Amino acid sequence: MKKLFAFSIMLCTVLAALADAKIQNGSMINLKDPNARVLITWDYSRMLIEDKTPEAFLAEKGADWQRDYPAEVAAGESAFATKFNKKNKKYALITDDDMAAQYEIVFHVDKFNYGSTATAILFGGFSRGASIEGRGEVINLRTNEVICTFNYDCSGSSGYSNEARRIMAYEDLAEDVAKLVSKAKK
Repeated sequence: MKKLFAFSIMLCTVLAALADAKIQNGSMINLKDPNARVLITWDYSRMLIEDKTPEAFLAEKGADWQRDYPAEVAAGESAFATKFNKKNKKYALITDDDMAAQYEIVFHVDKFNYGSTATAILFGGFSRGASIEGRGEVINLRTNEVICTFNYDCSGSSGYSNEARRIMAYEDLAEDVAKLVSKAKK
């Protein structure tokens, strides 16, 4: 029984690691230009957190979660930008300057799951952390044309706090999107 349980945990870990960002249409070749600058927009308008609307999820969790949630999301978004720029340093970089940006990546977040603190404590690196799932669009800001669409389902390592798990999921997403840029072909 213990072997079956350990095998199940390892299988789930491997399957979680296979989840990535994948191009659906177009190419990210334009983002291979080291002079290109990219704006990032996060669209949470249709997001579900553990199969509930953010409002319902936070109401269920209580006042501490409601208070901490905006800062936690901001920390995840900031971690994404930092990790993307670090991984993508030979190519396009994220900017906050609207006038300098030639492209925009819009992340439509459909699902977010926090994972489990208990699982992180019990199984450490074998447990799946938070996961973020959705679709993205790369938009050429000069022509307002969508030049690439992609789907993503990314999960970070397990962590002991909600914010740590969210940050790791956003960092995993940044790594996967940077990988799409580095592998882009015409």
